[in-house]
Amino acid sequence: MPKTKKNRTPKLEVDASAVAFNLDEIDQACKEIDNEVALRAKKKRGKGLGSGENKTDNMNNKGATASVPMEIKEAVPLQPAKDPIRNGKEFMKEKSEDWIMKAVTVLIEHLNKFGACVIDDFLGEAKGLNILEEVLSLRKHETFQEGQLASAKSSEKSIRSDKITWTDGVNPPSPNLKYLITTLDTIVITANKSQNNGVLSNYQISGRTKAMVACYPGEGTHYVKHVDNPNKDGRCITAIYYLNRDWNTEVDGGALKIYSACVEGVVAKVDPIFDRIIFFWSDRRNPHEVLPAFRERYAVTVWYMDETEKRIFDEKKNLNPKADGT
Repeated sequence: MPKTKKNRTPKLEVDASAVAFNLDEIDQACKEIDNEVALRAKKKRGKGLGSGENKTDNMNNKGATASVPMEIKEAVPLQPAKDPIRNGKEFMKEKSEDWIMKAVTVLIEHLNKFGACVIDDFLGEAKGLNILEEVLSLRKHETFQEGQLASAKSSEKSIRSDKITWTDGVNPPSPNLKYLITTLDTIVITANKSQNNGVLSNYQISGRTKAMVACYPGEGTHYVKHVDNPNKDGRCITAIYYLNRDWNTEVDGGALKIYSACVEGVVAKVDPIFDRIIFFWSDRRNPHEVLPAFRERYAVTVWYMDETEKRIFDEKKNLNPKADGT
């Protein structure tokens, strides 16, 4: 079985037969997902309601209504000190300033070149195991619910079949998950405030979601191709931390497949191996899917918000409360 190796440079598996993924194709991918959700909602609501044209039309319109999960609407504000890499005594005991700056440098460089950044052996085995233990405890206490879609009012297992819960690491007390979130905050904020940071200079990151802990229970559970933020809701960076020990993608499946618009012709497969982190742009530059998983697959995701885009989104939502399905 494959094992993570120290000090290695992560490689992206490129599908040589892939063609360039332009904006028109990305838009089409999003439309296909929305259309499938609308069609299934129409069929579901149409059972036993007769064949009246007006009723069918109304159901079709409702089925295609977009919605945004409450945890994304209520972004957690980030209020770092003037020097963000010195936040948190416990954090700085374990991760040096040099380690943070190396991670920041790699993040900036890879987001600019590839639109994504993969770092292996991110927190170390001991810390990763502590985080996994807390995640399994959350799972044991049945706090997980069906994953939600941004393009429908209810879950559709044919589109997305993971189980999720949201946490800030404080309630219930999960100090290791809190440590992970603090680490991500420090790296992302520092990168955003750095000089000569390329594309990141276009954003003012001042908030994030809570951490979404996701479990794909196996048996082919998956998430079809989608875009995290197709509607300009404020999310600009997606960060996913994986917790799957001894993962063999050939047997277990569950790879993250990214259809990059940042590098022409690239379709990348990222294995969800233990203590691996991936960052990528949350918008239409990175349509992606989770391939069917055949054993339990765990991941922790945090989305970082651009202040301006989030403000505009909230203003539009206030003017038209029904626009996001609420």
